[in-house]
Amino acid sequence: MAELELNGHALNEQELKIEELEAHQERRRTALEGLVERRKHPRYAVDAWAEVMVRDGRILFRGRVLDISEGGCYIETEARLRLAPGTQVEMVFRLDGAVFRCEAMSRMVRTRGAGFLFSNLDAGLRAELEQLIRELSGS
Repeated sequence: MAELELNGHALNEQELKIEELEAHQERRRTALEGLVERRKHPRYAVDAWAEVMVRDGRILFRGRVLDISEGGCYIETEARLRLAPGTQVEMVFRLDGAVFRCEAMSRMVRTRGAGFLFSNLDAGLRAELEQLIRELSGS
């Protein structure tokens, strides 16, 4: 098993994955601080890369999908976002081998990311999303 050094300590691949997951969860907790829960659907932690483009083409950014629900997702990014609530976007990301390409609307923008509400999902994409949510929920 390969070992890497982090802050003077040798870590194997498993320890690195645990360290990355803990950092991922801490970033998510920070992103959610002070928010009032208004979602209708439970969220599930995921880790996927996404590309998001504002419908008028003026902004394109990449980020990590940190959580997903039947209604939307949260994407963390290093980009400095200037999106007003209600901005229409198109996004694409891959989760568990399925490619999700959909329209969404920005709901809230934070310093390191934004929350999006899915819109106009066709029947096939809705079915794939529902299957993914069933797998994530363990049901």
